[in-house]
Amino acid sequence: MADALHRSERWYRDLEGGVITRVLTRRELDTIGTLLGLDRVQRRALFLVNNGGGLSSPETQEPPRISDGLRLLLDRQPFPAYVIDATWNVLAVNTSMAALFPWSTAPGANLMRWLLLSAEARDQHLNWEADAEVCVRMLRDAAVDRPHDPDLQQLISDTRQNPAVRDLWTRGAADFADHYDGHVLQMTLPLFDGQVIELVTHVLQPAGLPGCRMTILTQRAPQEPAGGQPVQAR
Repeated sequence: MADALHRSERWYRDLEGGVITRVLTRRELDTIGTLLGLDRVQRRALFLVNNGGGLSSPETQEPPRISDGLRLLLDRQPFPAYVIDATWNVLAVNTSMAALFPWSTAPGANLMRWLLLSAEARDQHLNWEADAEVCVRMLRDAAVDRPHDPDLQQLISDTRQNPAVRDLWTRGAADFADHYDGHVLQMTLPLFDGQVIELVTHVLQPAGLPGCRMTILTQRAPQEPAGGQPVQAR
């Protein structure tokens, strides 16, 4: 690595040890990413750490507001759909989502807190550990993107205090995820009388709400490719 960077071994050891804090060049970052075999999301995390985070800061962001157009799109969905902000706070849900997941309509509902910290989520997610691991990867990615966001740091701190989630944080320290689009959830829900269903997540990013996401859930029939028939409230 030192040879590829045209540096001494001591310099590279100091870099890994945090002694060297100067911003690396694009060529140096590309060299490190190539030699370490980093994937796209890991390279993104490396660039964000090198630059001290992303371009946005919580101090300059306006509170997200659901526009009439986005509300119309949400309400017209025949399948469960919801909008969350950059810290996974639930901003809006449609009637199908409210029927399938009543927790999402509670004041202050937060997707990460529900999935990682609630007993209800553990009961309903058949592969809770795998689903939770994806959430931890997204939190890890958000942490390098917004290192000075107090709400995000509090969310991370709260999840790390849970023994089961803390274990997920200690494994795969270099694993990051910047979305969960296409993730398949195997669940048992009261609305379906305990029947096992598979839900596929479809994540959209509204151009008018930077950092926010709209997620639509469709039900996948047995042995059906992702993107199957819509889940509707009965």
